[in-house]
Amino acid sequence: MTYPNVLVLDYLKSTGQATPELQMQAEQYIAQGYQRLLTFEVPGGGFSLFGDAPAQPMLTAYGLMEFSDMSQVHFVDPALIERTARWLMGQQQGDGSWAVEGLTIESGLENVMNTPLPVTAYTVWALAEAGFEDQLAVSRGLDYVRAHQQETDEPYVLALLASAFVAVNPQGSDAQALLTRLEAMKSVDGDRITWQGSVKSFMGGSDGMASIETTALVAQAMLRAGAYPETVSGALNYIVAHTDSFGAWHTTQATILSLKALLLAATQGGAGGQEATVRVLFNGEETEPVHITPANADVVHLVTFTDKARPGDNFLNLEVEGQRPLMYQVISEYYLPWELAPEEVAEEAMAIEVGYDRTELAVNDVVTARAWISLLQEGVARMVLVDLGIPPGFSVLSEDLDRLVEKGVIARYELAGRQVIIYLENLSSQEALQFEYRLRARYPIKAKTPRSTVYDYYTPQTRGLQPPQEMVVSG
Repeated sequence: MTYPNVLVLDYLKSTGQATPELQMQAEQYIAQGYQRLLTFEVPGGGFSLFGDAPAQPMLTAYGLMEFSDMSQVHFVDPALIERTARWLMGQQQGDGSWAVEGLTIESGLENVMNTPLPVTAYTVWALAEAGFEDQLAVSRGLDYVRAHQQETDEPYVLALLASAFVAVNPQGSDAQALLTRLEAMKSVDGDRITWQGSVKSFMGGSDGMASIETTALVAQAMLRAGAYPETVSGALNYIVAHTDSFGAWHTTQATILSLKALLLAATQGGAGGQEATVRVLFNGEETEPVHITPANADVVHLVTFTDKARPGDNFLNLEVEGQRPLMYQVISEYYLPWELAPEEVAEEAMAIEVGYDRTELAVNDVVTARAWISLLQEGVARMVLVDLGIPPGFSVLSEDLDRLVEKGVIARYELAGRQVIIYLENLSSQEALQFEYRLRARYPIKAKTPRSTVYDYYTPQTRGLQPPQEMVVSG
């Protein structure tokens, strides 16, 4: 994920914590991501999911925002930013808005509101972030937003409107009025604050994912405007409490927006020179105390108890001395035989079956895999990822996947160490998708394949999975 690397490197450099080793590694990742992002530019201007025409305005605005952030830590061709912004401004309609058609993902914004309001706000925000806030297109876009802002009470859309006004004038009356509306709409649960609504985000996030995105957007806007610091604190508590076991936020968009909010809060400070000491005990065994100071308060301190768990109840205690506010996350990890593993989804929304024409073969033999994928819920999934587990000791014959792309069966694929990642567009519940690919056995082995999964990229809870299968390869 290029964008998170950009955000973290920007933060490390701005706070003077970027060591040569960290900076070199991050810049390598960013350089690779930059070159890859260029392949998604559509001839004639703008960006699309896979670089094919037509270009999509909101995805282009998203790309413009990413490139402008990237330019703070890595070389980005100024001509790229200029032509992307000019293409966006060229799509503006006569009334100052941008058309709702052509959203990247089938979004609730298009279906529920049927208005250019959120698209216009997002585009204005992206243009302003990229340094084009003085352009006539931006002022005309803000005029449209100002004239139509009372048409919605959706927190996600209001957060986009606020972001647009804050990007141009954080202390202006328009920005402050929208933040006041959002302040009145917050949901409070103890020390956590969030905003919930009924529409999907423009990247298709719904329910919990949409709440994380909205909360992160509001937190950013309030931080930049210097408004409602106690509300911001509660929003950050909510964001931190909803990380997954990998320290991310389940989807790319939720992770990016959450990182932006947290990094903005960290660079603005908030705990002064206060210090704290944390003692962590697991079943009575204490690790070395963790001393939190202004110099190290904004990095993750990892405390592990490898192989210390015991059958039955285990007890974890955290003791804090000092007044500095702290956040923490507890993660446990264990392994079970597949047949004893708990169900990950109560009711599968998608289904996947992967079968092999044989499961016993010799080294250098080729096996054909057949994948069958279906959407069980009524409708269309606009962006679907299929994660096909590669059996240990096997290699995929990529020419089969190339032919699937050429025929339009799949949109794109990537080969990773132990998986094939397939990108699908517009998977309909009316028709299951089937395709074949081949693998070659390279080593003698008896092992189980990784599991295979299918899920909606922006709502990963919409998913299905298939258990591992045993493969035997003789020498």
